[in-house]
Order: sequence, then C-alpha cells, then structure tokens
Amino acid sequence: MSGRMRIVIAGGGNGGLVAAHRLADLADVVLVEAGQDPGDPVPHRFLHEHAFPDADWDYADEDSGRHLVRGRVLGGGSSVNAAAGSRGQPSGFEAWGEGWRWDDLLPGLRAIETDEQFGDAAYHGNGGPIRVTRLSQGPLDEAFAAASYAAGHPACPDHNAPGTQGVGPWPTNRVDGGRWGALAAFAPLVRHRVDLRADTLVRRVLMDGTRAVGVEVAGPRGVERIDADLVIISAGAYGTPELLWRSGIDAPDIGVGLQDHPWLMMDVDARDEADVFARPVSGSLLRAGVADDPADEFQVFPFSTWLYDRSAPRRRYSVSVALMQPESRGSVTRGDDDRARIRLRHLAEDSDAERMATAVRRTAELIDAMAATGIVEVPRDAWWRTDDLVPAVRARVETYNHPVASCGIGRTVDRRLNVVGTQGLKVVDASVMPRIPDGGPNLVTMAIGWLGGGIVAADAGLA
Repeated sequence: MSGRMRIVIAGGGNGGLVAAHRLADLADVVLVEAGQDPGDPVPHRFLHEHAFPDADWDYADEDSGRHLVRGRVLGGGSSVNAAAGSRGQPSGFEAWGEGWRWDDLLPGLRAIETDEQFGDAAYHGNGGPIRVTRLSQGPLDEAFAAASYAAGHPACPDHNAPGTQGVGPWPTNRVDGGRWGALAAFAPLVRHRVDLRADTLVRRVLMDGTRAVGVEVAGPRGVERIDADLVIISAGAYGTPELLWRSGIDAPDIGVGLQDHPWLMMDVDARDEADVFARPVSGSLLRAGVADDPADEFQVFPFSTWLYDRSAPRRRYSVSVALMQPESRGSVTRGDDDRARIRLRHLAEDSDAERMATAVRRTAELIDAMAATGIVEVPRDAWWRTDDLVPAVRARVETYNHPVASCGIGRTVDRRLNVVGTQGLKVVDASVMPRIPDGGPNLVTMAIGWLGGGIVAADAGLA
C-alpha cells in the first residue's frame, strides 16, 4: 500500500464511477465491478442497442414475473438504458430533506453535464463529461406535439428548466445518436487512475465488529480479500440490499421503501412505416399535472416499439404514459439464496391507480387527435377504450425501470451516506434516494455520485 487511504467502491455504475472519478486523485481507489469493462472506445452495441442478456442481473418482479433490466456492466444502468436526461422538478426533492434538496443537488447536476443547447443557463452545466442535448423531431413527434398544443399544453424547449412543463424534445445524454452514460463519459477518466477490477463480484463486506475493513471478492484472480480504510457500496436499488445482507449487516429498513415509476404503453400503428424511423430514439416529451396540482406530474412520450421489441411490427408506435409522483412503495427482501426478491407493487395505492387512469384518459385524447389527422391508426380493441380504467391500468402496468429508495437517506443511511450502525461504510447510488424524483434517476444518480464523492473526501479529511 502507498500509505494513502484505500477506498474500495463496490459497483461501477452511475454512482460508483462518478464517485471514483472524484476520489481517484485523493486516495488509492479500488473499483470493483461484477460485469465486464467493454473498453474504450465503447463498442457500438453499448451505445446503440437495447438488449443485453450478457450484461444483465436477471432480476424479475415477484408479483408479475416481468423482467427488470439492470446493467451488469461498467456504467451500470446508463450503459443499457434509453439515455433519457431528465432531472425532475425542484419541488420533488423537497422531501429529501436537509443536505439533499434541489439547491444541494444542483451543483452536482451542473458538474456532471455539458448541456449543448442551454449550457450558459445558471441551472445547467457547461463543462462536465455528460453531454445533454435535444435531438431533431420526426413526423410523429411533430404530430404528437401539435396534438398537445391543441389540448392546451405549452411549448417546453428545455424540460430541465426548473418549474417548467409542457411539450418539447426530450433532453437526452447522447452523442451521434448513441447513449453517453457513465461508461462513455466517466470510465475513460477513471481507468488509468484507479485499480479497476472488472468481472469481479463483491461477495461480502468484511466487518471487524461494526467497522468495515475490506471486501471479499471473486473474479479472474479467484477469491481474495481486499483490505480498505473505507468501503462504498454502489450496487443499486436491488444490489445494495443484497450486498448488505450477504455481509451480515443489520442496518434499519434495508429494502424497505422501494419505488419505481409505473408505466403503461398505448400501442397504435403509423400510417407510414417511414414516419416511425424518421425520428431519434428520444423524441417528444409531454409533462403535465395529472389534475389541478402541477406538482403531481405525469409524462407521455411516443417511441418506435420495434427498437425495444424486435417482434413488434415496424409500423408499431407506442405512446407511453408514466405517473411520476407515485405513493405506492414496494420492497426488496432477502431470498433463501441471498438474491433479492423484488416486489414493485405498482399502483398498490388506490390514489395511484385513479391518477394513472386519469393520465391515460388524457393521453387517449391526444392519440385520438393524432388519429384524426390520419398519421396513426388506433386498434379497434384498444385496451383503454373502457369506462372502468382503474382495473385496466392495474392489469397492464409495467416498470419504467427507475428503481430507487431501497436504502433511503434517513432510514438505512444517514445524511452523510453512512450505513446506520456501522463505521467506514457508505452507500452512494440510487438506493439512497428518500423518495423517487419526478424525472428519471439517470442524471440524478450521477449527481449523487458526484456529491457522495465530495462527502467521502470531506469526512475523511481528504478534501
């Protein structure tokens, strides 16, 4: 050892990679990632494709049996997701409490990004590794926007401007059409500055009483011990509870409070197949209040079904709707094999189901307006054509793949991200969110990684 502090980071996703970047010059950092490091330059498939059976944790929802996509690869979820770059409304972070409200998170959000259209704005960044942009719109995006304007929704050129709502292009972390997440943006900045152990699973955190003193890992070198002065867990909303359990750590409320955005697809067919593909992956986005409360937001966006489901007809066009401030909470519990047992419990609360039904009705009006122009055709048996939408949305609800809050601040970890009841052990990932933001967790988790790295440095006297 060099005499400097040794920090082991268990997990190389959005939180772990960004934290490693902040700490690499201050300590000896060992970054342990269970999945592969695809290398630099990033292979084409990790920039453009959306199915990764060899880079997935193979989780499923216990109630529905639906597959839950989680990236088992350097960069984590941002290496396999749709590269949406939405932050959510400042009001959604108020419930996070002292040290984690919007004004606290904004420096991290600004530090990670270069916003190509609005980088000079006070609420944006203009020098970070993550490129955020808005892509050109295709005919179906334009038709969706026109229907939204006719319904009274305003134009929204920047969905990341605080307090704004309306319809406009998705903010997306893409470069030349490919996703630009932690793998593309941060891994090249980190590889030569840390001891990166890819294809290596952290089996457990090693404890001396209540103090973390290292990790036991299994990888190409076999099973080995890595001693550490500090261990940071960055294994995500499902993996962090798993690792805490495997380590025999008895912190409060592990796995309690899990949240995800409930998501539905309303499928139509484009009149012209060319219209579907004359658009980017991330096109138009509508954000609006479900009823009279603008803070109770729902999202609607259309996309090519075929890009995500190659069994779908190429004319198929999915208009998706998501409830962004759900009250329902799920759980991550420990299975007999120490794997996470996940219950998302979407729309378990009656208020969520009723609000989702309202959002679907409002979305159906937009679809009808598009159909009236002839650009899309609505199936005669469209599932949303019913007077009793509550059971219909409950039967069809899916995951937006935005799991957070399974080890939340104020429950499993304190406001300095320490695992309660331990020393030398912190969590820096999406699991620490106290509740779900009303944007995607992609950029927010990177901001947690940035701020978490700063907290680690300050608490250890490294800064």
